[in-house]
Amino acid sequence: MSEQKLEIFNVLNYLSRGYELENILKEGTFGTFPSAQDCIKYLVDEGYLEGEFDDGSSSGALTAEEISKKYTVAELKDILRENGLKVSGKKQELVERVWPVLNDDSSEPASKDVSYDLELTQKAKEFLDENQWIDLYMFAIAMFRFDDYETYVNNSSEDMIQTAHNFCDEVISKALMANQFLIFIDGLSAKAHVFAYVGDYESFLDYDLQRFILGLNPIFMDAQSYATYDVVNYANILNLKNVTEKLDLGSLKKRFDRIWVKSNIKNTTVPKKTAFKILQNSFAIADEENASERFEELNFDLKEKYFDKKFGI
Repeated sequence: MSEQKLEIFNVLNYLSRGYELENILKEGTFGTFPSAQDCIKYLVDEGYLEGEFDDGSSSGALTAEEISKKYTVAELKDILRENGLKVSGKKQELVERVWPVLNDDSSEPASKDVSYDLELTQKAKEFLDENQWIDLYMFAIAMFRFDDYETYVNNSSEDMIQTAHNFCDEVISKALMANQFLIFIDGLSAKAHVFAYVGDYESFLDYDLQRFILGLNPIFMDAQSYATYDVVNYANILNLKNVTEKLDLGSLKKRFDRIWVKSNIKNTTVPKKTAFKILQNSFAIADEENASERFEELNFDLKEKYFDKKFGI
């Protein structure tokens, strides 16, 4: 039910923000629902959407599957023979040939049309208000399991934002105790995005910058984590670049120096001066057309120069 709840919220939330239902359905995945059509039918049946909705089930036209189940090969051949059509071939070929005859249409078999002109009901609006924390989850914390976060929210007496901060703090603390470095830096990134959600970009920049610095200087690293580890994370760089370029938040170098001290690095892998140069270089790479390939090259070079020998993996 939790996965279904997440998908229901996402569809309704996009609709409430003025997106067209057709565009939402083209982009999304629908969790426990087999298709977009099933998702919308559920929302209508449960009273979240109201208006005109035709899922095609009322059409008198038979589908190819229905014809195949309803008629034997001999019966299909009789129909074709009566209409002066070729009667040889496998059953599927006979079905395709007889489809226009039975549906009085010269076109090829097609999927049933779906049409809708729907809007949010009061029930949907109340659902969105009651579950606004899901919007924050999708914005900041989606790298962690929805079920885990939902349980945490249900057991919290704090407001939505403080609950998110507390969750991130617990993730960070537990990851440090369990030597789970990748979860640790994901926790830092989630914490940064919770600040961004409320427009606190000063704090966002501090935490995402710390995630970058510690990414270059892992506190611990096991063989399994290292095998797929990106020293410089593309999404992290884009976040840092966008915020520093769009907002006047002071000297990036001074902030970098302050966060380096705050990070309390005991065993340096990439020196501070070099780390800042890598940050500047990464900003430049992010503007290139082949940015993803260039980041792969950068990560390979950094691992070879600074990491492989140190971690002995």
